[in-house]
Amino acid sequence: MKNVLLIILMYASIFADDKKNVSSTTDEEIKQYKIDYSSLKDTLFTTGDYFIEVNLETQMAYLHSRFDSIKTFGVSTGTARVKDGIETKEGVFAIQFKVERWHSVQFDSTLMLHFMTFNWGVGFHALAGKSYYKYLGVKRSSHGCVRVSKEDAKDIYTKVKYGTPVIVHKGNPAVFIGFAEPNDPDLQYLEYPDLKNAVSSRLEKLYKGEYLLRPNAKLLIDNKNVTHAGLPIGDGTKIERRQIIKPDYLFVDSVTPDWKNIDEPIKSSNRYLILAQIEGNVPDQNILLEDILD
Repeated sequence: MKNVLLIILMYASIFADDKKNVSSTTDEEIKQYKIDYSSLKDTLFTTGDYFIEVNLETQMAYLHSRFDSIKTFGVSTGTARVKDGIETKEGVFAIQFKVERWHSVQFDSTLMLHFMTFNWGVGFHALAGKSYYKYLGVKRSSHGCVRVSKEDAKDIYTKVKYGTPVIVHKGNPAVFIGFAEPNDPDLQYLEYPDLKNAVSSRLEKLYKGEYLLRPNAKLLIDNKNVTHAGLPIGDGTKIERRQIIKPDYLFVDSVTPDWKNIDEPIKSSNRYLILAQIEGNVPDQNILLEDILD
């Protein structure tokens, strides 16, 4: 009898140690595989082939292409340190006007080559000389525009069109640009006031950790619904690292299920059973209600 009791105690001790090890490992794995959403961005879409990104902190710009590699080039943006100068504004814009040669009305009729505006009179351009080349990719030196080399300006001018998106930021925007197919059925086009409100609302959800609670429409942008004033880009440092994701059965009513295998009509009293039939298991009704009300 003593031998049997000893064996039972030995097995109990072994299983207890195994349980502790499993629990500890599971906790470590949970920590290891937690998803960090701090790099999540709200995305606006273009059906064009290019968009331009300008980083004010690094004084570098990037021509993103749907089908080519990214073109990187140095720029020199606006600064208030020069007479009558202004800082180049952050935001999402679109090319509103382009011309090969343009004389500045404000600054002594200075010749601007391959001028492409996006924020009122602010745009990309080159200058006739090359003395400003030493500032490209180094420091801000313009009165507000984004100066580029003559070679880069000519190349970019041939590729961008009216409506090509431009995003200007200081290193960590909460919004970015993506490419979409013209026939994408999920694209949604809003006029400027509604578009600006939608972007602002989605930014707040990013900050609160509620961005993934509901599907977000693929908002299309061009030079019609993105005016010279631009759209907000938010602050990437404010994005909540832990985004709330509800159980998938709470999203069933957002799609069109197959009703062929459901015999009972939908009633409020048996709604949780029908959701379970779609998912393949029956969740506890009290837990379901707690999730819904949470």
